Amino acid sequence: MQANWKCRMQTQQVYIETQIEHLRILIQSSSIVPSLKSELLERLSLLQLEHVEALCRAATKPLTATNLRYILTFLINMEVRDIASLFHVDAGSVYSVRYRLRKIFPQQMVLPF
Repeated sequence: MQANWKCRMQTQQVYIETQIEHLRILIQSSSIVPSLKSELLERLSLLQLEHVEALCRAATKPLTATNLRYILTFLINMEVRDIASLFHVDAGSVYSVRYRLRKIFPQQMVLPF
């Protein structure tokens, strides 16, 4: 039982690390201004993996890769217009995603986004 739990935790950690790397590549190849790009990449590198893992464990439904990437952009305090540009959507879609994501977490939980 303990080994199974540990395996799931390691799998989740790899999943999160993969999404962080995917987001890093997206930011690097984006049309975002170079100075902002550097700042965003720095914020992304400073994210505490344990914090992200705890947030993912609190979700009441499994998080898709896309949802996790949106959460990561919110955690590094990206502006809505930059998130929209990064994911090739309009700003309204970013607000909709944020709203839907909040519904995946317990209502009494204070979210960092």
